[in-house]
Amino acid sequence: MSDEKPITTGDVARLLHVSLVTVLLWIRAGKLKAYRVPGGHYRIAQAEFRKFLTDNQFPVSLDPPAPRRVLVVDDEASVREAFEAALQAKGYEVVLARDGREALKSQRRQKFDLIFLDILLPQVGGASVLKAIKRREPEAIVVLITGYPYHDETLSALDYGPAMLLPKPVKLADIEAVLQIVFKK
Repeated sequence: MSDEKPITTGDVARLLHVSLVTVLLWIRAGKLKAYRVPGGHYRIAQAEFRKFLTDNQFPVSLDPPAPRRVLVVDDEASVREAFEAALQAKGYEVVLARDGREALKSQRRQKFDLIFLDILLPQVGGASVLKAIKRREPEAIVVLITGYPYHDETLSALDYGPAMLLPKPVKLADIEAVLQIVFKK
């Protein structure tokens, strides 16, 4: 027997945006296997519900979503660590890069839901990094962070379509505002 908690007919109706009557009709027709509890209500084992979803090609999953992955690129260790602590506290998976080369290497290996990118980086500047990121993944959401909003590198980076620009020093409220806007949380 599975340790997974069974699903109620009401849960099925809410998850699939159908009426309770529709769920009961599926059960009576044998399309959705269910059992009755002593009170007469139906319960559906999660394995049976997953099979029903697959068999009927419903784009719904009972599996918890993977945590969102965020890349933080900054040459200052204290900035990277502050971002990491703030984001991990909110349940995000965080990858850190100390320069543009590390950032591009990380971006080639994995997909990120959000990228915080410092502009003034050693070796490869932020504008070049942003250009490479956008070439590889045009829909990437990149937030520029800089203490020099009028620097030539910053102005050049704006040509590549960052989602927003945050001035340094970045405050926790700034990070939370970005998360709210990007992930609508």
